[in-house]
Amino acid sequence: MRRARGLTAVALLVLSCGPASSLRGEGTGPFEWAVSDPRCIPTRRDYTPTIRLVADGGLPDAGFLAWESAEVVVEGLPPCRPLDMIFGQAVGGFAYAVFRADFEGTVSTGRDAPVSGSWSGVDIDGPVYSSEGGLFVQDVNVLADWGAAEYLEVNWPRRALSRGVDVLPIRGARGVFGDLYLPSTAPPWPVVIAIGGSEGGTLVSSEVARTFVEQGYLVLALAYWGLEVLPPSLDRLPLEYFREAIEVAKEYPGARRDRIALIGVSRGSEAALLVASGSPDVSAVVSVVGSGVSWPAWELWTEPSWTRGDAGVAFVPWANAQPTVRVFDDGGVEVSSRRLWTEALRAASPMAIEAAVIPVERINGPVLLLGADDDQIWPSCALSDFAWGRLVDAGHTAQFPADGRECYQAAGHALNPGYVGLPMGSASSVERADGGVFDLYGGTAQGNGQGSRAAWRRTSAFLEAVLRR
Repeated sequence: MRRARGLTAVALLVLSCGPASSLRGEGTGPFEWAVSDPRCIPTRRDYTPTIRLVADGGLPDAGFLAWESAEVVVEGLPPCRPLDMIFGQAVGGFAYAVFRADFEGTVSTGRDAPVSGSWSGVDIDGPVYSSEGGLFVQDVNVLADWGAAEYLEVNWPRRALSRGVDVLPIRGARGVFGDLYLPSTAPPWPVVIAIGGSEGGTLVSSEVARTFVEQGYLVLALAYWGLEVLPPSLDRLPLEYFREAIEVAKEYPGARRDRIALIGVSRGSEAALLVASGSPDVSAVVSVVGSGVSWPAWELWTEPSWTRGDAGVAFVPWANAQPTVRVFDDGGVEVSSRRLWTEALRAASPMAIEAAVIPVERINGPVLLLGADDDQIWPSCALSDFAWGRLVDAGHTAQFPADGRECYQAAGHALNPGYVGLPMGSASSVERADGGVFDLYGGTAQGNGQGSRAAWRRTSAFLEAVLRR
């Protein structure tokens, strides 16, 4: 990238001063440019290009929601001119790309593939998902350098929730903890219960809720361990707690008691599938990078993760295998946990695995299983296959044609329909709290970004078909 270091420094300086106040920017300046194609020869010396955002329905006053794509268009460039662009997240992460203007002097992030940069191919979402910023919604400051004295600049305002969406804290109703997301649309609202995984609290479930409340669902971002008076670990957690959470959501005025879906992510998928298999009022289940078999308690490998009626739910016995560890020259350590789960499956007897397979065929509605091919936390595609095989063998897929299974290529454990439109540049590995050790999640920024967009579309269509009927 030409002037990459200088452009990055300018981007960080601009971001430290706050977002731009205008949605348009202009730059001018003399240049010299020689090309062999006559269509690329400039016809004058006073080019004054402009930069702007383009979106369906015009530019929203309050900014774009995370799942709303925006096209950055630069016009009035000399034909075939190289254009360096940097997309700076508000907290310092950034993506970059080099484009070449067409014969009309135009560059569009929604039409053109970059010559080089943080992503490849034509992808309107590339400027966001390929950034290294954190996994939350941020404004994006766009700088474009075409070799003039001044940069072109435009601010891309983004927001987490639309106006009119309310978030109601749930702190102990029926013993349940979480946050209830209330749509801005008129009731009645179908109900979605979002269940996170081994991170605890509502860190992941709130991202799922933020995304799907915008589609008119009443969403409970559920915490079931690691928050306030809840259990401190994923250990012998009663499935009855999730039943109470469903009742809390159903009791809210305007909730559709006959249209209920569960979305479980990672270890939370086990809870979602187990609860739905014993709850005839659940209309649909989505498992995201999940498992069709139950596993033991986190770091207490001889205890069950879940109980039903005080009895432990059968799980795949732990094999005490070692993770895959990579040590870098600078002393950093990267850990892939995938081997732990594959070795446990390899060592377990067929009888033990059969006892641990979740009886998904009892679920009274369609099931959608979303896995990631390069998941380095655990093999979510293979683990989802346990559920899929059981659905097929039992005739569930014939009874519920909306049943589905997807395995997204080049995506890792960060695949999540709730992460659509978020920066994924740092999502392939996550540093532990004590520092120096990174848990490998897998996938590439592009694979995780495109996979999460596809998972969001797939889940949106699935919920629409099941909960709106």
